[in-house]
Amino acid sequence: MLKEFINKQVTILFIDGGSVSGGTLIEMDEKFVKYQSPQSLNIIPITSIKSVTLQSGENHNATVRGFR
Repeated sequence: MLKEFINKQVTILFIDGGSVSGGTLIEMDEKFVKYQSPQSLNIIPITSIKSVTLQSGENHNATVRGFR
């Protein structure tokens, strides 16, 4: 199921509440995924992942402030 996200920019939320974002899922097998951010290459056990979210260029929850 995660194979759909290979070579796409994603955010990974971990079971312990931590997360990584701004990187790309570059490879995966039955036990691990490789996640590359501009700063590092992470090899993450699949059992520690809670969710994976595809990052898009738009933020639909952004608050717009100003006057019209």
